[in-house]
Amino acid sequence: MTERRPRRVLIVGAKFGEIYANAFLDDIPGVTLAGILANGSERSRKLAHAFGVPLYTRLEDVPRDIDMACVVVRSTIVGGAGTRLAESLLRRGLHVVQEHPVHPEEVARLQKLAHELRRIYWVSSFYSSATAGKIWIDTARQIQSRVGPPQIATLTTSRQLLYSGLDLLLQAMAHPITLPETTSRILNGLHADSLRLTCGRTDISLSLQNYIDPEDPDMHSLVMHQILLGWPEGYLSLTSSYGPVIWVGNWFDPAHLAASTTLYDGPPETRLRLKLPARQILHAGPETWQQIFEHDAPTCVRRLLEAICTALDGADASLDAHASHQHQVAAAWQSILHCTGPAHERNVTPPETLHINTCATSSAWERI
Repeated sequence: MTERRPRRVLIVGAKFGEIYANAFLDDIPGVTLAGILANGSERSRKLAHAFGVPLYTRLEDVPRDIDMACVVVRSTIVGGAGTRLAESLLRRGLHVVQEHPVHPEEVARLQKLAHELRRIYWVSSFYSSATAGKIWIDTARQIQSRVGPPQIATLTTSRQLLYSGLDLLLQAMAHPITLPETTSRILNGLHADSLRLTCGRTDISLSLQNYIDPEDPDMHSLVMHQILLGWPEGYLSLTSSYGPVIWVGNWFDPAHLAASTTLYDGPPETRLRLKLPARQILHAGPETWQQIFEHDAPTCVRRLLEAICTALDGADASLDAHASHQHQVAAAWQSILHCTGPAHERNVTPPETLHINTCATSSAWERI
């Protein structure tokens, strides 16, 4: 039996595309990096040289033996050429991964085109493929299978990360996110807007940063992702985009109303509960930003490419369901931004980098 040659992957874009390239620092079964398509900046030249692959500056120059493209360029809805490039690459016969956010109508149109061309078109929301995101989603599903849906959820994020935050929530829960039809569903603040959403029987509180710096729109998120799901039994939190993931079980003493006992001479159930952990760290998360950029973030890309290869090999029967989920994410994102209106533009002063020195004997803060 002839061994299948590795699928050849083209990375389109050299900014966040560097994270995609870093996925190839380790071997990925079944795929190989074949080139970078970018505008020819010094960054793109350095990146291509570092990975030993060709740099293409025109779509027409990309060889026909490329199998798959990862389009890491802003889509039409955020003022870029990513969607046009994704469509052109699909028409050239490539399977395409496009980085979020993507307008729901464009998602549906390119999904339809990919189906007609017998190709895969996949919108990457990225963070749900991180180790922290996967553990948080899987744990949320396990808890729901045992005790039912959460009663409350909170999501705090920025405009830049809303799309991926909604993806995390929708993957964790089994119902679409909706905005209640009420004029009081949004509270405008100085720095964040608060919205009330629902997902099945779960109330969701969304705190959404309402400004961006037009000169530096990728930076200055007050919070990237912070998500909490709450049940009577406890709450599950994704503290930041790459962890930690923490489960905090709620304390309940079955004998707390009895006037004749204390915590320490109560029934066996009370004494057993006293020995339970006050919180469980399900995933500690990376220690440094370098670890994030060289390991945790590229792991998202590796998992995505492996999943697509699995689908191409015919082993993934959930592709239609995945396409439906991607459209739900894009539609929820569009609805929320339609409700809140455009982001406020603000020139932001780069913040200080503050580090808590836990070994310090005087000041606990260090400026870097």
